[in-house]
Amino acid sequence: MQKVLPELYQGHASITLQNAFHDALEALEAWEDGNEEPLVAVEGCTVPISHIFAHMSACTDLLPLRTRDVLESITDKGSFRALADALYADGAKLVMPLCVERLTLSLLRPPSSAVPLRKAGVEA
Repeated sequence: MQKVLPELYQGHASITLQNAFHDALEALEAWEDGNEEPLVAVEGCTVPISHIFAHMSACTDLLPLRTRDVLESITDKGSFRALADALYADGAKLVMPLCVERLTLSLLRPPSSAVPLRKAGVEA
């Protein structure tokens, strides 16, 4: 399998990874409960947002303001603002539980082609 996401270099992410992280945050913000996990385009390939968050969980680069703003709209603002010098790793660790929660909900939803369940002895 081809490796799509560039590796961190001594804890630092390329601009490609930084942009992918920002795009993944925006996709997470728009992700509706029960829907499948959003994908983000990275170097011509689509990558699940959870992979991007996991990949950036060791990144020691500071978050730019535009990315902090998206993070604050997704997470508990009070806890995030306490991190004055927030890193990409901090942001990734904050949103990963949200991603897991939504992934779980998407797995629990019935397929769209499923026939509705009926109670025994009850006619529709």
